Amino acid sequence: MTDSATTSRRFRQRLRLFRDRLATGVISACGIGVIGAVLAIGVFLAVEVAPLFVAPEVREQPTSSDALPPLASLPTDTLSAAGEQQQWQADGRELVVFQRTASGLQLSGRVEAVPPSRRVTALVALEGGRALLVGDDGGGVQRWVTVADQAVPAPTGHYQTIGELPIRQLIALPGRQALAVNEANRLGLYQAIGGLRWQGQAPAGEALGWDDQGHLWWGTPDAASRLEIDAEHAEVSWRSLWLPQHYEGHAVPQQRWQTSVSDSQDEPRYGLAPLAWGTLKAAAYALLVAIPLALGAAVHTACFMSAGLRARIKPTLELMEALPGVVLGFIAGLVLAPWVERHLPGVLALLLVLPLGMLAGGSLWTRLSPRLRQRLPLSWAGLWLIPWLALLAALALWLSPSLERWWFDGDMRTWLEIQLGLDYASRNAMIVGLAMGLAVMPTIYALAEDALSGVPKSLAEGAAAMGATRWQALWKVVLPAASPGVFAALMIGAGRAVGETMIVLMATGNTAVMTASPFDGLRSLSANIAIELPEAALGGTHYRLLFLSALLLFVFTFSVNTLAEVVRGRLRRRYQRLGGPT
Repeated sequence: MTDSATTSRRFRQRLRLFRDRLATGVISACGIGVIGAVLAIGVFLAVEVAPLFVAPEVREQPTSSDALPPLASLPTDTLSAAGEQQQWQADGRELVVFQRTASGLQLSGRVEAVPPSRRVTALVALEGGRALLVGDDGGGVQRWVTVADQAVPAPTGHYQTIGELPIRQLIALPGRQALAVNEANRLGLYQAIGGLRWQGQAPAGEALGWDDQGHLWWGTPDAASRLEIDAEHAEVSWRSLWLPQHYEGHAVPQQRWQTSVSDSQDEPRYGLAPLAWGTLKAAAYALLVAIPLALGAAVHTACFMSAGLRARIKPTLELMEALPGVVLGFIAGLVLAPWVERHLPGVLALLLVLPLGMLAGGSLWTRLSPRLRQRLPLSWAGLWLIPWLALLAALALWLSPSLERWWFDGDMRTWLEIQLGLDYASRNAMIVGLAMGLAVMPTIYALAEDALSGVPKSLAEGAAAMGATRWQALWKVVLPAASPGVFAALMIGAGRAVGETMIVLMATGNTAVMTASPFDGLRSLSANIAIELPEAALGGTHYRLLFLSALLLFVFTFSVNTLAEVVRGRLRRRYQRLGGPT
């Protein structure tokens, strides 16, 4: 029997060892698979984005004279250019501007186009006829744009020097907002938004014209060369994506994202700054709502609430995390936004009355008699405060029409527009903050509550033994000990807010504007991807910029979650040193 029992025990030990090794191998394989998938996603996004920033190139292909195909001729008058609504003529340093009218050309004015001591040597209108390129005898090139309600064009500040000799030709590239610049010995590729993108040695001769395949032929009829211009994404650069640009129709630089244009000759606006601003703005308003509620609930649940009530409240709040974003977005867009628009003064009054009312309720509770405080214990404040808050909300909504008549002349939206210059959009950042704050709050609450509950009770008890009040023990001992976990909760909540798509998509006007007003709409990177990816041409500039947006979101959320995990690791090590749970 002894040998049989020993054999059985050894068999069970080996079985447990095999089971543990198998579980470890499965967990390791899953972890390696997840890491590999994450890295593969990042590499895929980076590969799709890389062609955006490949430098343009111009290649010369010499051919025999008998291979010269029929060419579309270039304008012979290099000192005159025709635009959509205007025509320009060079006169020394000045541009003479003519306006097209029903009766013909009408003189609109004159404007100095080049620096002193220089004169204009070449003019050309870009595709669409709304932008003019001016070359001078000092090798400089500058872009001018037509501006609505202005008689003369406005300079964009893009003055760049191609060389030192006079500009001989400016050749607009068909179908693109770009042109080739011919100096005596230099050839340049100039893009309307990005400026000079490529420069090299000019072939002998001059531009002859375009063939039906879009190739520029250069030289003389006896010795011609075909120039292959590879500038597929020349309108995109880091500067054009993030800095204000001079767009057609605007006298000052603008931050714009507008890929859908009414005319194929219009220039698209590829500025990512409004989308990044909208992403951060939506996340900021969501966190402004979620952080006080989540941290307040976590502190009360972990440090003050009774064990029985905590066992019921905590799972309920964590269950809210399972609410689909599309449902919250639907409710926010179709229910919350119209209700807030109808009761705007009441909503703003609620944002002021509820925090003050909670402080007033706490102050009144401290002044109650000991018998009443026993009937309303602090550990059950999460329940007996609900009627008080409901009373405050009803009072604020009931008084808001009277307050609107007294303080805002009966129309708060008109008062905001006239006095503060704030326009109210039905779906705006405030609606997003309320809806997305509700979506982010359970995540922050669950992690922060776990961090606070994990602080060893001996720390708070030791502080109380030394005479500290419950609030002092919380503020000076518990919160500092739990601060890494609380910080991790905030970072993960921020990552969730930045990556949220459906709520932002359905609860905002999806307008790419850069304002801090809570009453204006916005457009985030994630919502922009969801809206525009189905209509983006495969492999085009717009398509790859959407991949760049996805890459930016990936890098941000990956960095935030990694930082949060590192902080949580430091929290576990701190608990080990304190002798608490690991």
